[in-house]
Amino acid sequence: MDNCDLEKLCVSAGSLRPDFAPEVTEYTVTVESGVATVTVDVVTSDCAASHNMLSGDGSSLIHLSDGLNRVEVEVVAEDGSLKKYRVDVTKLSAQVAQLSALTVDGDVQLHPAFSSNVYEYKSIVPFHCDAVTLLPEVQDRHITVAVTGGDASRRVPVNFGDTAVQISVRSADGSNSQVYTVSVTRELVPLAVTFTDGKQQLDYECPVSLSAFYRPVSLSHSDPKQTLSRPYSEMLARRSRVDPLSDCPLGDGWKVAERDLDGEMSAAPVKCFFVYRGKALKGCDRVMKLSELGSHVPRCPHRPTGPLDSKDVTETSWYKKHFASAGCLEIETRHILEVRNWEKRIQTTAGEDNVNELCALAQHHLKLYRQHLPKPGDMLQHEGGRSPLQSLEQAAVHCASAIRLSSREARLHFLLGQVLEEQHYATEMYGLQRKADRDRDELSDAKSAARQDEILAVCKRHGFPRTPTVENQLRALDKETQQLKEQGQSSRADYVQTLHTWLSKKTAKGGGSAPREEENHSSVHRALMKYLDAWSLSPDSWEFNLHVGRLLLLQGRSRGALQHLQSGLALRPLHPALRFFTGLALLQQEPRASEDTEKEAALFLQQGLEHFVSQRCSKSWKEQDPPETLSSLDAEFLRGLLTLGQLQQRNTLSGMSAEQVYHTAAVLAAQSVSRCVCGGRVSGQLEWVLLDAHFALLQRLVQQGGGRAKVVQRCRALTALIGLSSIPPCQELLDMQEKTCQLAVVTTPRDSHALCLLGLAQLAQYGNSPNSEKSQEAIADACLSFQASIELEDKTQGGEPPEQLRQQKWWQDRQNSEKEKSAKPPTAQPKGVKGPSDPGVAKRGARRGRGGPGHVRAKAAVTKAPAPIGGGKAGRPAARGRAGAAAKPDGSAHASKAKLNKSKQACCPGTVETAEGHSAL
Repeated sequence: MDNCDLEKLCVSAGSLRPDFAPEVTEYTVTVESGVATVTVDVVTSDCAASHNMLSGDGSSLIHLSDGLNRVEVEVVAEDGSLKKYRVDVTKLSAQVAQLSALTVDGDVQLHPAFSSNVYEYKSIVPFHCDAVTLLPEVQDRHITVAVTGGDASRRVPVNFGDTAVQISVRSADGSNSQVYTVSVTRELVPLAVTFTDGKQQLDYECPVSLSAFYRPVSLSHSDPKQTLSRPYSEMLARRSRVDPLSDCPLGDGWKVAERDLDGEMSAAPVKCFFVYRGKALKGCDRVMKLSELGSHVPRCPHRPTGPLDSKDVTETSWYKKHFASAGCLEIETRHILEVRNWEKRIQTTAGEDNVNELCALAQHHLKLYRQHLPKPGDMLQHEGGRSPLQSLEQAAVHCASAIRLSSREARLHFLLGQVLEEQHYATEMYGLQRKADRDRDELSDAKSAARQDEILAVCKRHGFPRTPTVENQLRALDKETQQLKEQGQSSRADYVQTLHTWLSKKTAKGGGSAPREEENHSSVHRALMKYLDAWSLSPDSWEFNLHVGRLLLLQGRSRGALQHLQSGLALRPLHPALRFFTGLALLQQEPRASEDTEKEAALFLQQGLEHFVSQRCSKSWKEQDPPETLSSLDAEFLRGLLTLGQLQQRNTLSGMSAEQVYHTAAVLAAQSVSRCVCGGRVSGQLEWVLLDAHFALLQRLVQQGGGRAKVVQRCRALTALIGLSSIPPCQELLDMQEKTCQLAVVTTPRDSHALCLLGLAQLAQYGNSPNSEKSQEAIADACLSFQASIELEDKTQGGEPPEQLRQQKWWQDRQNSEKEKSAKPPTAQPKGVKGPSDPGVAKRGARRGRGGPGHVRAKAAVTKAPAPIGGGKAGRPAARGRAGAAAKPDGSAHASKAKLNKSKQACCPGTVETAEGHSAL
């Protein structure tokens, strides 16, 4: 009697949302614009009950108008009980031009999440995806939809970098339209790209990676037009806010996306990366569009995917000597398992007391940390004010607490070592610090700056103007101390002596305790201690030997590193990372490696590189958790590639050429540097690899008679990179810059701009050490370079080298060397390229401070290159902390002329400026 439910409720057009249920009383329906009426069909659950239509004229036929039409049904039970059902029918307007949904086929995410009134989206697809299918939906079938001018369901080809896909929506009556845009970004192919056409190779080459432009952007108002890959342009702009090639300030809207260039470049023909595998290895000879390269590489039949041969290890002399029988290599490492003070501080006694649960929590926090790491060119994002470093610290606490509960379990020590190594990258690559540490560093920096100002004032009084080398600063402090003592100012002399002591410790000259103390407190040193703890508990673990050997190698302890790595490789002879680092350690031993050892090392290095490339080119590849041992973020791995390149210059092995190895190193280093948020040690080590790869490729280009335009372009690119580097100033940067400028002048000896850059580099050498033996030669050469530059400005580059160039000693030495070389048969080793097994070359990474945290350079770093005498500019402004960079690598003629004239007048007072702006000698 009291049943007032409906048994059925439906509408003739559209579908009820939610589906009908007797207890649900409110529904919505959306109908197309062409629907004029709907019929509401109602059946009561109790045949004795009745219903009434409270809308319209009371009939079941409802006339619709555009927009919301409310329909109410009243049900009256036999006992008079009432119940109302409501249906909101929305009739779409014929003038509406909107999508109701938009997705990308293949579970590709849109950012932001779709909303009908949001019209711009971004999406990232894997590098091997060469086309996408967008799936737009509309509620009115009379609305027309087109995707990039074609059918809505068609696959849209995507460029090498960015592709703008447009979805055009037109209303049912044709009166309105709307465009939705999805910017599809394709992840970067992790390989160097080789175009089949030499001109295209030149036109499409990014000056940072020396590979094809990736998502190219131009710098507005640059003249001539400057183009860079987007991740690298954003990285360089974060550091200096200047045009990296012209030194001009970047204003608002400095970045202009070059979509047309991206499309044009994507259609250009390129070679497969695996063409190097040669005829004997059936190398790939396919030519394809650049946009097709990413999809081709994972399925290329010539991609090195086959298993390694264990005989490469078991047939070596060291394996037969130490491991062929039941014996083993005696490792000299002596290590005591102990709980250190820093480890006690992070252990907790409360909370979780289950080792497995603590390990799971540590892994969870590691995963949270890695989820917030930036993509190349992006900034590190903090959500809710929480730093990712907190996740790492929590992971370390859980690991240390697990060790407290089970100190003899080797795997726990190893896990803590991995967390501590991640903390090193968090600090030195991404700039993450605890607030207390950051405040302490800021205070320390302020004190250091004040002391440095006092030291520079002393230097100026004793004939060392501007920013002298550390050696000259120490010499000036000695003179000042002696002078003050002679004058009876003992208290002031004592203070100057404290400045001398502070500077000595800071640069590892005199007292070396400060750097050693810093090393012992570094995250990498602590990670090594935990890896050694794990190894001491399980010395037969290949994994523990690998990580101990790797970090010992990073710290320059190559003898111990080799013993651990060989022990690990004997246990796991097919492991690519063990082979790679063993090869690197073999080349760093004393005395110099034999020819057979070099071949063995080169084979191991190439196998490691091929494994890395093969893994990165796989469709299934993604960032590993934990990261793989062979990682492009590991400067030691990248430096190993440079070593392989040096070996391949002498044709040590068949396979990749030296150029391909150097190119791969440059591409990987550029990608990794673009991920560095701060200029820490990791960033500096990666930048050194990038600069060295650039310089090696430049040398090879010149040796092989590369085209003039390409040499000049590479010289300007390297000069700009040196200028924008975050590497602490040192003599090696100045030398590299000067040699680069010399190569540019050798290629185009009558190029006014190249001569100007050479003069600036020579001035930087003089300003860096004005009292050295070579300083007078440097300043004289700088004057000659400036004179030649002014004379040749706006003149043709054809003809004989200018007389001012022929007067310079480096030019004369080069000419004599070329004559001697032409009179002798060619040698296997190109001039100027050191043998890779030379200890001075094999270990130079450590000398430059590239060998890892706490490793001190043997040669004290020189300070930033000063401005030349009389207001000229010998590099980037010292305030920006650049070392001897060319001031204006590719600036306009007028700006270059003004700068050149100032420097020239300062060096050569006898030069008079004419009315036309040229010099009269």
